[in-house]
Amino acid sequence: MRIFANMTAGNATKLTLFSLGLGPYMIALILWSTLTMLDIDAIKNLSAKQAGFIQRILTFMFCILQSFTIIAHFKESIVYSDVAILSKNEIHLALMTILVTGGMIVSYIADMNMKKGIGKQMVIILPGLLANIPAMLFSGQTAGGLFTTPLGLGILALVTIAFLYISVFLYRGEYRIKIQQTGMDVTFENSYIPIKVLAAGALPFMFGVTLFSIPQLLTMIPSLKGSTFLYIITQMFSYTSLLGIITYGVILTILGYGFSHVNIRVHDIAKSLRDSGDYILGVMPGEETEKYLRRRLNIMIVMGNIYMLIVSLAPLIIGLKISDVSNLAFYFGSIFMVIIIVDSLHEDIRFMLAKGHYKLF
Repeated sequence: MRIFANMTAGNATKLTLFSLGLGPYMIALILWSTLTMLDIDAIKNLSAKQAGFIQRILTFMFCILQSFTIIAHFKESIVYSDVAILSKNEIHLALMTILVTGGMIVSYIADMNMKKGIGKQMVIILPGLLANIPAMLFSGQTAGGLFTTPLGLGILALVTIAFLYISVFLYRGEYRIKIQQTGMDVTFENSYIPIKVLAAGALPFMFGVTLFSIPQLLTMIPSLKGSTFLYIITQMFSYTSLLGIITYGVILTILGYGFSHVNIRVHDIAKSLRDSGDYILGVMPGEETEKYLRRRLNIMIVMGNIYMLIVSLAPLIIGLKISDVSNLAFYFGSIFMVIIIVDSLHEDIRFMLAKGHYKLF
């Protein structure tokens, strides 16, 4: 729960107005992104206002669900005698109202920053990530002391530098497909379609922890204690069991594939090329171009997913024997998320500074 909260700017240690963080917003965004990928006419024909309203409703529903499970988790710590005029159910309802309100406020701030701020929605989780990276390392899954010794810190520093270099290199790496532009002199032609190696960015890390944590919320429901169903859930969604690690890997792979296709919409690119008269040399415009782009994108997705799975699963698998190593899975994931968020901030700031230098006349 602490790892889940750190990844979503929430707070799993005490009840506050913003304890839910971006969790409900992120889950609603995943669901809505999945629906938009299904190419359903009823969804495609929605106006921006209608689509935004539906996302708000989904966020509101997930706020209610998550607030219910959090209150169930804190039920033993609530001092009901401090509010004697209210019954237990009325106190629970009041707490749910506060938590849901905070969740919706955070969602509103995220949307406003997406439209008018820098760093998009994910900048909201940056302070929490930076503050909690040491905690994820030293007390993530385990609270051992491997990385508190001089030798452990030295090894960690070298591994972190190597990880930063490789991650930045891969994140900026891209496969460029040259475009033949019929309306331009070929001497000056320099147009291409870029497909990044890590096309999904940090989204699989971020949303993977979120999705993986949802079934774990069932452990807070008292009526399920000791049931076979809960035992299966805890095995399938535990970072300390082989079955749970495999489940986590499957979730990351699916998210890596899905978000890559969300970020790079090959159908729209192929349609745009056909409409403008541009083409890829040796490939027929239209459907053939779309198939060609999809094949190239899928190759890059496989490469990106392999790197992501190595970084995420190798520490967890090693952690089955050496428990402290499992903390590196969340440590590396957090650092990679910081890399993406900082890069997004950098690009937004560069754009804001550069746009003032362009004048029409």
